Amino acid sequence: MKTKLCILSFFVLKMIFSQSPTADDLVTIHTATQAEITAMTGLYEGSLIYNTDDKLLYQYSGSSWQKLTPEGNETKIITNGNVTITGSGTTADPYIVTGIKSTFTDNGNGSFTFSNGIDPDVNFTPTVSGNTPIVANTSAGIGNCASFGLNQTEDITINGAYFDGASTVMITGQTINSVVINSPTQITANITSGGVYGSFDISVTNNAGVGTLTGGFQLLASSPLNTYTYATNEMTITGSINYNGTTLNRTASNGWNAQGYSTTHVISTNSGGHVDFTADQSNRYLMAGLSSNPSASSSYTNLDFAVYMVANSRIQIRENGTSLGYVSTYSAGDQFRINVDCLGNVTYLQNGNIIYSSSKKATAPLYFDSSLYSVNSSLSNISITY
Repeated sequence: MKTKLCILSFFVLKMIFSQSPTADDLVTIHTATQAEITAMTGLYEGSLIYNTDDKLLYQYSGSSWQKLTPEGNETKIITNGNVTITGSGTTADPYIVTGIKSTFTDNGNGSFTFSNGIDPDVNFTPTVSGNTPIVANTSAGIGNCASFGLNQTEDITINGAYFDGASTVMITGQTINSVVINSPTQITANITSGGVYGSFDISVTNNAGVGTLTGGFQLLASSPLNTYTYATNEMTITGSINYNGTTLNRTASNGWNAQGYSTTHVISTNSGGHVDFTADQSNRYLMAGLSSNPSASSSYTNLDFAVYMVANSRIQIRENGTSLGYVSTYSAGDQFRINVDCLGNVTYLQNGNIIYSSSKKATAPLYFDSSLYSVNSSLSNISITY
């Protein structure tokens, strides 16, 4: 009989708990307003109550009511030894979080280091250390781009950056006979040109990679270059300037308001050429070079490309009045040339050596122009080749 009663009780209980609960089956917790909760006395630790004001559940800790219901705006902080946390986290005494600033350092050799000051540093090192070379411009196109003929052997100058002892040179379709690394920014290569006209790429390769100047070497069929000096009637002068067919000089007062220029001969943008002149002294202020519109102004600011011969025996490069810095010293008798190649690249030379390669390209026809500031400043042997 007892066995039957136990089995019957089991099935009754199973049926009761397998049914969905109703509202009357739920455990009910006492509710109160915040004011009522605050007024309570004689509380027992572990007591629960529902706050009808903020709709949250609280438990009495023995000294104060603690919120049990998450609000959804909590932040979990995992320090891992890199963050210091102080404070109790209450409104009156909030958390204070102190983080350690991480750094990402360029080591200057192509590698980088990440550090947070505590954990082991993380180093990022390229497969090959160093910098990839940059090929900016070359002397291969100086003149009208036919100064380097077919099947001809000559030196060319390659300008750029990150040239080292491991650098090699390749010019599509041409033979490289020798390479001399003059500096990290300049290479001299002796080459023998091929037998086909065209535009060819120049590449410099080192252990870090390869840099290429597209179309940097030109072999174009054109007429030979011609050089012209200026007759007195071909030179226009403004201000206190005199020109006798050889020397251009300032005769009176000081100021950037006197010039000598000529529009008789012109260097075009697609054929190139160069202008030449000689410094007569090294203790005056004067500029000479090329201008696309020399009659517009006698000021040095009108010179697109200019050599500035300063009274302290130093040379500046100026382009439209902007100083590009001192590049050399000079003496009376030094010869200067400003080259424009058929790609519009502009290069400044002193006694046959490159002293500056411009980042600005010639985009319009150019004429000889000058601006002389000092009394008795002069330059001689002015000529233009195109």
